[in-house]
Amino acid sequence: MTEHPMRRKDRQLSLEETWQVVRRGTHGVLCLTDADGWPYGVPMNHVVMDGKLYLHCAKAGHKLEALAQNDRACFTIVTQAQVVPEHITTLYESAMVFGTARLVTEAREHDAALAALIDTLGQVSPAIREQYIAKKSKNTAVLVLEPLRLTGKASRSYKPVTQRM
Repeated sequence: MTEHPMRRKDRQLSLEETWQVVRRGTHGVLCLTDADGWPYGVPMNHVVMDGKLYLHCAKAGHKLEALAQNDRACFTIVTQAQVVPEHITTLYESAMVFGTARLVTEAREHDAALAALIDTLGQVSPAIREQYIAKKSKNTAVLVLEPLRLTGKASRSYKPVTQRM
């Protein structure tokens, strides 16, 4: 994988800060390339377990067809984006996770990822969580993205527009 240096080094996050953005985020955009070579980006919820990103989806569709052709993926997360119109800028923090993705086939890993997603997205009792997994698990696919490289970037302050002209 070719590394492209970040142009704005002053905004580059450390690896630890980047992981914090990834863990804090609840959703992002999964980017794949389909069989015709077209990019395909789809918003998805995610959770981090054991240094990997887990996502859930239907058991059929464009995303799984693309993944079957090419396992390389990128997941982009934005945890903050605040436009500051009077200064023509945006305060933001974001992360990109590059790696390989695959369909989770082992039942324990699949259900553990679903449980972690439910804990991240919902506020239900453990009993309801288990009932939900029992009912939905057979119709839900889980993907895992194994990171090869992460990049993070943030703009948490700005100079007034008059100082940047």
